Amino acid sequence: MQTSQKGMEPSESPINTFLESISKLPLDDQLMISEIIHKRVIEAKRKELADSVKESKEEYLSNKTGRGSVKDFLNDIKDE
Repeated sequence: MQTSQKGMEPSESPINTFLESISKLPLDDQLMISEIIHKRVIEAKRKELADSVKESKEEYLSNKTGRGSVKDFLNDIKDE
């Protein structure tokens, strides 16, 4: 198992310390934390998607994107 910080053992990682702290809480609190984290991840993914859609729409409206079939697309990338 690798860690993101050089020279740090996996058992010393901040995330492992966090998980150990969570495991000491009552089960109801652990479930509540799990639900909160899950909802935050969903919201973060939703924001990323919305940002991507907004960027794509802006590119489309400023004619930075093209139109065509899949065949046209494949021909374009083959030519590059």
